[in-house]
Amino acid sequence: MSSPYQVIARKWRPQTFDDVVGQDHVVRTLKNAIARNRIAHAYLFVGPRGTGKTSMARIFAKALNVTGGPKADFDVNDPIAQSIADGSCLDVIEIDGASNNGVEQVRELRDTVRYAPAQGKFKVYIIDEVHMLSTAAFNALLKTLEEPPAHAKFIFATTEVQKVLPTIISRCQRFDLKPIPTELIVQRLKKIAIAEKIKVSDAALGSIARMADGGMRDAQSIFDQMISFCGNEVSEADVLDVYGLVAGEKIAALAAALAAGDHRKIVEIVDECDENGRDLYRLLVDVQTNVRGALLAAIGKGGRSDALGTPMTTEQLTRLLDGLREGENGVKHGLSEKINFEVALLKAVEASRARAIDS
Repeated sequence: MSSPYQVIARKWRPQTFDDVVGQDHVVRTLKNAIARNRIAHAYLFVGPRGTGKTSMARIFAKALNVTGGPKADFDVNDPIAQSIADGSCLDVIEIDGASNNGVEQVRELRDTVRYAPAQGKFKVYIIDEVHMLSTAAFNALLKTLEEPPAHAKFIFATTEVQKVLPTIISRCQRFDLKPIPTELIVQRLKKIAIAEKIKVSDAALGSIARMADGGMRDAQSIFDQMISFCGNEVSEADVLDVYGLVAGEKIAALAAALAAGDHRKIVEIVDECDENGRDLYRLLVDVQTNVRGALLAAIGKGGRSDALGTPMTTEQLTRLLDGLREGENGVKHGLSEKINFEVALLKAVEASRARAIDS
């Protein structure tokens, strides 16, 4: 009987510290903590979705509990490491904060935390989406978190750290995981494509990475869907069609038309994108990225840049970017996406042409 299909995001989930992409500051700190035997009792991983919070927690749990551990460079084939990876290890307890958010569940945890680990050196409690715990549940956890038994370690993960009580945060070592840069996502997807024997263009991978917004899991899920759609060969055109994205050259052309104040060209490009079923909100975000690049170039060159094809000052580029930003809400939530998008672009052009009163 053939083994069941596993999605790319699960199949290629990081299994060791060296597999983690784009979070070198966290990996280095955790490795050093293990090497110097300075392992804290509670850790808090904060960051956007798909950046490796839960994966990092599992890898850290493996490093603490492997045979002969704690050690950062462990063997993934170690029986304990494998049991943690497949979720069968008795000493690593993963709790979903969203469905176990009551005070009763935390009291139960508090009662079991005293018992010694069954296989490894430590009992590791991984609480995902910890911000979903109720205030009463947080308060019930406080004393245990401040003075846990020597064998107990807590690892919390959250996307919304502002909802976590300050009294909890102050008892943890906090690590902020950042969105993963596009180029690192592309490198990882290339590696996956080679291993999975998928032929994919660099432009297609760039579009996938752009759409993932810094989330590796999102990028892998999109790539997985594109393989289902295209088979063994994925092109940029396929990615653009399936997800309603606009090609990089078209985004650059729209940004250039904005800089030049070419109203006719702006309307022409918007019409074309709308007829082809493109996501106009996504296009607005991508145009902002182009304008921001030009603004940074202008700052680097002392106040003026022609990166968009027309010489513009930092003041003009700032006004243009601000005008685009102000139009976001209307495009995303307005009744007519196309009209709101055109109005946002034309207003941004007029804003960039305006002069400050004092000048």
